Amino acid sequence: MANTRKKLRPFDIAVRMLLISIVFKMIVFFASQQFTVYESIAIFLNIFVLMTGVFLGIWNFRKSLSKPQAFTDYLKEGMKVAALYAILMTAFVYVYYTFIDSTYFYLKLAKQSALLEESGRAAQEIKQATDTMKVVLTPFFQSTITLIGFLLLGSFYASIITFLLRKFKPGF
Repeated sequence: MANTRKKLRPFDIAVRMLLISIVFKMIVFFASQQFTVYESIAIFLNIFVLMTGVFLGIWNFRKSLSKPQAFTDYLKEGMKVAALYAILMTAFVYVYYTFIDSTYFYLKLAKQSALLEESGRAAQEIKQATDTMKVVLTPFFQSTITLIGFLLLGSFYASIITFLLRKFKPGF
């Protein structure tokens, strides 16, 4: 019986990855767990989803070929998935912090400012730190950092996964 499953395109993989990330982020939001350990778990889940998606992109590419290709061909295929996921996730992060959880950064800034005041810092230090946080804690800045971070992580994962698959999987 022939294998009739069609190859997943990088965009298909990226959209599925995004849906997993969105579902978990929204679960954390609706459970009001944004400032707990679950927020950290959501961040690590996104990193794991990125790594898994890069692997699936490279694996699907190899399965569709009749003979092994150059290292850079696999790397490009992994980076396609990572780049698409980074762009889609960046758009979601911007929409999430602008429209869905618009008070998040205000609450985070208030919490961090209170911690600075409790630590007994000088008023000038607190003002300078607060001014810096007002720049960093914005939807635009967070989405930009998300884009850059996922692109860097994606290229790293694509390189490592391609290397490991070629090293330990004969004929890859």
